[in-house]
Amino acid sequence: MPLINRVSQPEVETRTRILKSALKLFAKHGYDGTTTRDLAEHAGVAEGTLFRHFSNKKMILIEVATQGWVDILTDLLTELSEMGSYKAVAQVMRRRMLNLHKNADMLKVCFMEAQFHPDLRDRIQIEVIEK
Repeated sequence: MPLINRVSQPEVETRTRILKSALKLFAKHGYDGTTTRDLAEHAGVAEGTLFRHFSNKKMILIEVATQGWVDILTDLLTELSEMGSYKAVAQVMRRRMLNLHKNADMLKVCFMEAQFHPDLRDRIQIEVIEK
């Protein structure tokens, strides 16, 4: 019987906690101003656990940014696809603009760090913009 490669729920929760911590710390201190030790401490994990989930700190940054954009755009496109008129679309866009503060950390990380990390820009291009 073949073994199925499944990720356990605690592993998913740990990965999610790491990404949420990274978003907060990168937004507050920047990518270069956040150490893996800081990140591990904020996420409540051992530093080695970070590297069990991500090959390096850069991969954490890339995952934070691309997943953030995917979540925002998927939600927006889902809502827009259910709209029947331009007026409804305008209302959705107005609400989105008024609620930008909810995604402020992710936007700050993306816009600030993409200018210094070409691999992050490339990943956003491939994973978000092209799709």
